[in-house]
Amino acid sequence: MPALRVCLQWTSIVFNTITLAVGVGAALAGFYEWEKFDEGSTEHLEKFIQLGMAGALILAALIGCMGAFLGSIKVMVVHLVVLVALIASHIWKLSHYNESKQLDATEVFVMDLWMKELVHHGAMQHLQQEYECCGDKGFADYTSLNMKVPRSCFHTKDGIHAFHPYAEGCMAAVKRAYLQIYRYEKWVHCGLIGYEVVGIILGITLCCQLTSKTRRYTY
Repeated sequence: MPALRVCLQWTSIVFNTITLAVGVGAALAGFYEWEKFDEGSTEHLEKFIQLGMAGALILAALIGCMGAFLGSIKVMVVHLVVLVALIASHIWKLSHYNESKQLDATEVFVMDLWMKELVHHGAMQHLQQEYECCGDKGFADYTSLNMKVPRSCFHTKDGIHAFHPYAEGCMAAVKRAYLQIYRYEKWVHCGLIGYEVVGIILGITLCCQLTSKTRRYTY
């Protein structure tokens, strides 16, 4: 049925346009987080993998749009292969999910920054401002070493900072925030698997319709 085939083609184009937007969003998020970690660290490598997966999602979307627009079975097959590879990568990622490992890596990251802060004041500034925390375990980390508590440890509004510094240490604050992001990423991977399965079903259905069209022309 030509009408059904055309409907499937446009549905596939719309679906892959949404996929393209999701892929671009994932790439931007991964790049933003990637810059936070030191080169060569485990977290840096994790974000590099995330960027690769986002790039593959963008590629799958572009190939899917082109295959649906041209009505090409071969291009659609390539699109399906990329989606299957993406699902395999999500499953691999989920199989390596480890909250304890993530917390240990975060602890090393914060401790490294704190050690740098003791040598070069200001190393903790960005972390303390972003997560509204102070020092490693708390602002007493500064006062116990006869160090001035930095301005980044105080809530600031209109250029005026609060009288008391943040009570929570950055170790606890950053661990909590990073663990929340880590759990969120887990559910994103699960959601993307379901989304990509829908894409595969749509692609296979469209391929079947295109095959039927080819057979009609052959006869």
